[in-house]
Amino acid sequence: MAIHIQMSEEAEREMRRAALRNKLSSLLACILFVGGGGLILTLTVVLIAAEAPAEFLAYVAPAENLPPSNEPTTQQLSSKASSPSTDVSPSVIVSTSAAPVAMAEVDIPMDDSMDVGVSMDLGMGLGDGLGDGLGEGGEGLGSGSAGGSALVGTFYDLKQTKSGAPSGLTGGGGGTHKVMEVLNNFLKSWSESALNKYYKSPNKLYASSFYLPVCKAAYGPKAYGVGDKVKEGAWVAVYRGKVRAPKSGKFRFIGTGDECIAVRFNRKLVLEAGYHIPTRWSKEKGNRTHVAGASAPAYWKEIKEGKDKIHKGYELVKLNGLNVWNNAATELGGMTAGQVFEVEEGEVYPIEVMVTEVPGGKFGVMLLLDDLSEGLKSNNPNNKYHLFRTNFSTPNEKSILELIKKEGCAVGDKLEVPQYNQESLIWVAVP
Repeated sequence: MAIHIQMSEEAEREMRRAALRNKLSSLLACILFVGGGGLILTLTVVLIAAEAPAEFLAYVAPAENLPPSNEPTTQQLSSKASSPSTDVSPSVIVSTSAAPVAMAEVDIPMDDSMDVGVSMDLGMGLGDGLGDGLGEGGEGLGSGSAGGSALVGTFYDLKQTKSGAPSGLTGGGGGTHKVMEVLNNFLKSWSESALNKYYKSPNKLYASSFYLPVCKAAYGPKAYGVGDKVKEGAWVAVYRGKVRAPKSGKFRFIGTGDECIAVRFNRKLVLEAGYHIPTRWSKEKGNRTHVAGASAPAYWKEIKEGKDKIHKGYELVKLNGLNVWNNAATELGGMTAGQVFEVEEGEVYPIEVMVTEVPGGKFGVMLLLDDLSEGLKSNNPNNKYHLFRTNFSTPNEKSILELIKKEGCAVGDKLEVPQYNQESLIWVAVP
């Protein structure tokens, strides 16, 4: 006997629903598994395994061959990156100009022959560089070239106005007293306005020293290129600039002039010397500016007794028999040592120098320097004094004689000049 069992409709529907749920669950699990794996793979590749972008660094080469600048410059490496990263990234260095790349120092043993080569290179480099910057300035009253370390000179003719008309001043006779009045007013302030009403040369001269023995007074106008417009006498040249002290210590200028030389250092009159002293001009007391010949003893007596306040501390320096500037050894008694001033090494100080010729005839100036920090005295031999100079130039009798002969201004065929220390300090002129 056979038994037939049949599933009810309700049980069959329930079985179909269970099968469908199982299929859906399996499908969703597969989708989740595949999606999760893909996400993990994506994160691994993109966020972890990806390399950081390369950085490009711009290297600015040092401008070693450019002219010096007043503003300090700092060489830097500038970096630009697309995003920060903690990983080490490759860096590409790009040079923006053709120049050597600075390398770390490497100690290389050198034998004697290699040392000689380095010394020669160094010496040549220093010599060329310093020579180019400190070798100009000329002799006499200066050079027309602006190169090198020098003071800048301006020439004035007091006999004519700026338009070229007669000013009423003359170089000789009674005109000297009026010229001294003008120079006295100028030395009170050293202002250009005190001379603005008079003729001014369009040309400048650049002087590195003042070492010019006796010559004709016409040399001044000729040196400035205005010999055809300016007659000898009643002219003045003013030099201005700034100098850097080569060492710390106490100094004083030693000099003289025909007609006069005056020096203002650090805005103080520290030397006024020659045949006439403009600051002694007095309307009430008459012509007291002449201090040569018979007038010299009275002048130095006033200084010694403290009656001359402007020239306090001045001393007379013997010329040891030299007949410089129209027998200056006898007429002036020697050169003049001015007031002591003190400087600090490396500091920059303003300086002005005035030279002038009044009656005409002969002209000359001399400016030396006494280094008191070395214990020098005013009666030392002449070759112990320094030549005041702003560069390496060392004027001498032969070259100066050739210079003034070229202008037709020589007085005789021989010059007698005080000797100076050939290793004189250099007071470099700065802008």
